[in-house]
Amino acid sequence: MQIEDVDDLLQYQSNPEIVRYIPWPPRTMEQVNEAAEKTIATGKFDLVEENDYIVLVWALKSTGQVIGQSNMGLVSKENKSSNIGWVTHQNFQRQGYALEATKALLGYAFKNFDLHRVIADIDTRVPESAALAEKLGMRREATYLDGEFFKGEWCDMWLYAILKREF
Repeated sequence: MQIEDVDDLLQYQSNPEIVRYIPWPPRTMEQVNEAAEKTIATGKFDLVEENDYIVLVWALKSTGQVIGQSNMGLVSKENKSSNIGWVTHQNFQRQGYALEATKALLGYAFKNFDLHRVIADIDTRVPESAALAEKLGMRREATYLDGEFFKGEWCDMWLYAILKREF
């Protein structure tokens, strides 16, 4: 991510439908700038200590436009586990970009960090994300009824996971 990406990031991070199931509200330009500056300031692209995270933005080769991102964070150093998530610009969904980029991030993380397991918490109202998790080789391990109080309402959640040896 570069600070020059904020105009592209704003296009999807400000869209209420896109961020409906994402942990942040629709962002203003100021909020996108703050988030980008924080991500860039960490200057890290590793998962060594708990709460370390990686944000990988996806850019089109032809134009350089940022059209989405994959996020990964170290949940437990002791258990060698990380979580992963993704978000795609509204005009570029269902075209394989999320699969390609998130698969690359998974491969990079399993190769370069001491990870045993990667999980994805997916809201059951987003079956497209569940389908993507399955294409990544992740398996559904659990369904949590009223598993999370999210943006003012209880929602059911699926837990997806993949082990290093399965990737």
